[in-house]
Amino acid sequence: MAFTEIQQSADQSPHQHKRVRTRRRRQRTHRRELRASSPSTSSDNGSVSEGSSTTSTSLPNKKKANNSRCPRQVRVEVQPKDESLFVALDCEMVGVGLDGKQSALARVTIINWHGDVLMDEYIHQEREVADYRTFVSGITKDLLDNATLDMTACRQQVMGLLDGKILVGHGLKNDMRVLGITHPWYMTRDTAKYEPFMKVRFDDGVLWPRGLKDLCQEKLSRDVQVVGRPHCPYEDAMAALDLYKLAWKQWEKTMEYKINKTKSIEQRQQGWPRLAKE
Repeated sequence: MAFTEIQQSADQSPHQHKRVRTRRRRQRTHRRELRASSPSTSSDNGSVSEGSSTTSTSLPNKKKANNSRCPRQVRVEVQPKDESLFVALDCEMVGVGLDGKQSALARVTIINWHGDVLMDEYIHQEREVADYRTFVSGITKDLLDNATLDMTACRQQVMGLLDGKILVGHGLKNDMRVLGITHPWYMTRDTAKYEPFMKVRFDDGVLWPRGLKDLCQEKLSRDVQVVGRPHCPYEDAMAALDLYKLAWKQWEKTMEYKINKTKSIEQRQQGWPRLAKE
């Protein structure tokens, strides 16, 4: 006990001494209860601690072709308020036109927050395929010859599934272009454009996207897009979703700031014509 506390204690009555001892005893008990109730594995930033991931043993319902190796799913300790708002998408393409350099949609896969397949369809090709890109896409002539869903119907189905949803993916610009659709920026979570996932390549300080394979090895300790094995759209969509789950809390704070900033700018711009007239 410090000297000042001893001096103050000497001036107190016996009743005051008793109240002080009781208060200190309660404080010590309260601290012990707090220490005992604090979880040892919880995380304040929404990140996943070691040993918190689970494994998915089989591809959820739907087509299993080319999906023999399914990825682990990350379990998030603290999850967004409404998981039903989130979907993840990935597309595979084939080459059409001269030398097969123009991309055409060949397969689209959409999954929900839990990795359940909402859509996994091969697309009937209206143009002659010059390059199936099988070594990357896993698409073969037989798969597309048996496809019945045309591009128009596919686009409508995809738009219906994305309506009102937050879309997660990696390099979504390419997927949206080949689908011929758009999605609101404030409802898009692209792991290729999330700054903490990007890197500086040169001395100019400019951030560049990183490949999904590189990110998964570093952040998830998971191998995707393995050399010698075709890409799996389910695997890639699940990987992008799991990357988002690692950073969702800070990511959503950043999005909230950007959305509010945009609204503020729009409100000021709407007020300028009125001020000019006055």
